[in-house]
Amino acid sequence: MFKTQQLHKPCGSAVECQPHWNAPGAAFRGKPFWSWNGKLDIDELKRQVGVLKEMGMGGFFMHSRTGLATEYLGEEWFEAINAIADEGEREGMEAWIYDEDRWPSGSAGGMATEEEKYQMKYVRCTVVSETDFEWPEERYFIAAFHAELEGLVLGSYQRIEYGISTEPSEGHVLLLFTWECMERGSFYNGNTYLDTMSRDAVENFLKITHDCYAEKCGDRMGKSIPGVFTDEPHRGNIMLADYWTIMDVDTSMISPWTPELPKAYAEAFGSSIEDVLPEVYFQKDGEKLSPHKWRYIEILQRLFLDNWAKPCLERSHQIGLLMTGHILHEDNLAAQVVPSGAVARYYPYMDIPGIDLLGNANHSYWVAKQVQSVCRQTDKPWIMSELYGCTGWQMGFDGHKRIGDWQALFGINLRCHHLSWYTMAGEAKRDYPASIFFQSPWWRDYDVVETYFSRLHTVLQSGKPLCDVL
Repeated sequence: MFKTQQLHKPCGSAVECQPHWNAPGAAFRGKPFWSWNGKLDIDELKRQVGVLKEMGMGGFFMHSRTGLATEYLGEEWFEAINAIADEGEREGMEAWIYDEDRWPSGSAGGMATEEEKYQMKYVRCTVVSETDFEWPEERYFIAAFHAELEGLVLGSYQRIEYGISTEPSEGHVLLLFTWECMERGSFYNGNTYLDTMSRDAVENFLKITHDCYAEKCGDRMGKSIPGVFTDEPHRGNIMLADYWTIMDVDTSMISPWTPELPKAYAEAFGSSIEDVLPEVYFQKDGEKLSPHKWRYIEILQRLFLDNWAKPCLERSHQIGLLMTGHILHEDNLAAQVVPSGAVARYYPYMDIPGIDLLGNANHSYWVAKQVQSVCRQTDKPWIMSELYGCTGWQMGFDGHKRIGDWQALFGINLRCHHLSWYTMAGEAKRDYPASIFFQSPWWRDYDVVETYFSRLHTVLQSGKPLCDVL
C-alpha cells in the first residue's frame, strides 16, 4: 500500500519538494483542472504547460471536458497524455490523469456501460389501484403487496405472488416493485452511468480506463504521472432527480438497486429485503424512520464501498498511482445520503481525500471540517478541494484569497482550480467560467496568489495539529 507521506513530495515525481519557505515545491502549489475541450495539438498543449508554470502552478489534472474533438482514450489521446507528462516532468510539474470523459467517474464516456448488466439500476415502486392492471415482464419483477396506504402512511401489508389475479380488498392498493436500468442519454454518449454496487461492472470500468493507462503510459505511472483523480462517483439517487444521474423519468418512486443487493442484505441482516420493500418507500404506521429503511441504506453503503471504492483504490495502487478526487454531493449529511451514503466512510479509501466547494459564497465549513477530521484520524496529510468554479469573470484576486484562506484554515492543501480551458471555442466558453488561465487578462500576475498559498501550506504542514476537542 502506498503512503501519501512518502510519495507526495510530490507523489513520486522527480521534483524535490521539501518545504522551503521562499520557493515551495510543486506539491504545495495548485493543480487546476486543465480542461481538454477541443482538438488537441501537442505543441499548443506544451505552450500551455508553460503558462501554468508561469502562473505559479505545481501541476495539473488532464481532464476531458465538453468539446473534446480528439477521441477519448484513443491513440492521439495517449500521445498527448504521454507528451505532456514528459513536458511536465521537464518543467518540474505534476501531470495527474483523470479517470473519466467529463464526469461522474464510472462510465468511461459510456464505453463501460454498453451492456445492460453494467448499467445503473433502480427499483421502482408503482401504486396500482386500477382493476385492469397488467403484470410487467417477469424478468423485471421483484415483489408485490396488498397494502393499506394513505398518502405516505403505510398500514398493514401482505406479499403476494407474481401474476396473482386476486384484487386488493377495499381500502387496499397493490404495491408493485420492479427493477429497471437508468435511461440512456447523451451525457453518457448514448449509454448510462455505471452500476457502482456491482463488482463486475466496476471491473469492466477499471479494465477500460485504469488498465489502459497502465498499458499506454508505461513507466510514467507513479513518476511523471503521480496519480489519478476520480470525480463524483455515486451509487444512485434515492427518490430524487439529478440532471446527469437520472434522465427524464419519474424519479419520486425509484431508489438504487443492483442484482447483488438481495443476497448482501440477507447475509448482513438475516432477512429478505423483498419482504419489507414497502417500508423503504413509505412510513409504517406514520413513523418516519424504520429499521428496514436504515438497513437498506446501510447495505447500499457497504456495496458502494466494497465494490467501487476499495477496488478503485487497489487498482490505482497496482498501477503505481495515488488516488484523489471527491464523491457526489458533500453539501450536508442529508444531501450525502441521497446519492452516496456517508461520505466520511468513503474517505479512508482515497490517498488524498477531497471535496467540491464551488461558487463565490459557498461557506459550507462543515464539508471541509468533515474531510479534515477523517484525514487527521487516518493520518492523511493532504486534502484536496475543487474551488473557484462558477465564480464568474468578475472575481478578482481578493476573492481567490478569501475562498482559499478559509479552506486552508480547515486543512485544504491541494488546490484544484476549477477551471482552466484549453480553448474557449463553442460550448467550452460556457463551461463554469471564469477560465483561470491565459484567457483571463491577469494570468501573468497569478503567481502572487499561488506563491502565497504554497507558503501557507508549507507552514501549516510543518507542525502537528493539536486536537483537544472531540
